[in-house]
Amino acid sequence: MGEVFAGRYELIDPIASGGMGTVWRVLDRMDGQVKAAKMLNQSDAAMLLRFVREQSLRIDHTHIVTPQSWAGVDDRVLFTMPLVAGGSVSTLMRKYGALPPRWIGRLVDQTLQALEAVHAAGIVHRDVKPGNLLLEPTGRGVPHLRLTDFGIAVPTDEARLTHVAMVIGTPGYMPPEQQLGADPDPSADIYALGMVVLEMLTATRPPREAAPFDPAPLRNGDPARDAVVDLIAAATAYDPEARPSATELRALPALRRLLDLPADPADPITVTDVFPPLPVAAGGGTVARATAAYPPPPPTGPSSAPTIPPPPAPPRRTQEETLHQLVPSPARPGVLAPVLLLVIGLLGLVVSGWLLLG
Repeated sequence: MGEVFAGRYELIDPIASGGMGTVWRVLDRMDGQVKAAKMLNQSDAAMLLRFVREQSLRIDHTHIVTPQSWAGVDDRVLFTMPLVAGGSVSTLMRKYGALPPRWIGRLVDQTLQALEAVHAAGIVHRDVKPGNLLLEPTGRGVPHLRLTDFGIAVPTDEARLTHVAMVIGTPGYMPPEQQLGADPDPSADIYALGMVVLEMLTATRPPREAAPFDPAPLRNGDPARDAVVDLIAAATAYDPEARPSATELRALPALRRLLDLPADPADPITVTDVFPPLPVAAGGGTVARATAAYPPPPPTGPSSAPTIPPPPAPPRRTQEETLHQLVPSPARPGVLAPVLLLVIGLLGLVVSGWLLLG
């Protein structure tokens, strides 16, 4: 049997690691389902605050994964979320390389549906990248994408906690203004998605430093490929004011052309379960997997006690590491003190929860 955390969550195996902690497959003994759980050591107060923020986020949408429950023991906390078992867009590109325009169109449209809901809630994700675009194991059918990892997401109207701006994001996907410490804005997520599309088209990681995008070298006269290039050009406009919103980008004729492409019988891409088989339960059979039910994505329009072996050592950090870097920012008098009081209050609630759970 693996470690049982907080008397409820049995750790099965680590499935990802990054700046905010390690993600595990866990068995929730309360409902008998296998879920994903992000675990963090409480040694970093700033990371803990972001952890609290992420676990409190609730956006109910078919293309978004948000937390379900949380627990804390000693110097560790975790929260659970549905397990999305088909890997990520990053996994897909490692397996198949550059993706066909038809696939790109569907993945972009579903990501934009998620961003519509996120931005409508007044949130900026700030870390849109291939590794945060998870896929349900739909086989050879229509892909079903789910945006995850809101660890550095922030409300657009949230005041900064210090007089120094923190550049947070993943190099290669951050727009130029984000690298300079600009206030969070939904246009940054659109730029990041544009860089993801560029990577899907070329199977090449974007450069770490943002630069104006030149579409000419990527055009080859193929209407489908050129439509993808049009998407990239629109999303990655160097001036954030020139970038379309998620809704506007979904309405772009180039994306509509991609969504109208027929299925290709020779298309080899398949999205399958990337995790090893689940352990056998004591009474026979496997434990249940907790994957959220979801309807087929709409083509157009706006969104809508088992026996478990000891867990292996946590994996190495992922390549797409989120960056935290300080840059000068203008002082904002009168804001720091009340916000710090709010932070202290949030942390107090977390500590109280740990005591109650203990």
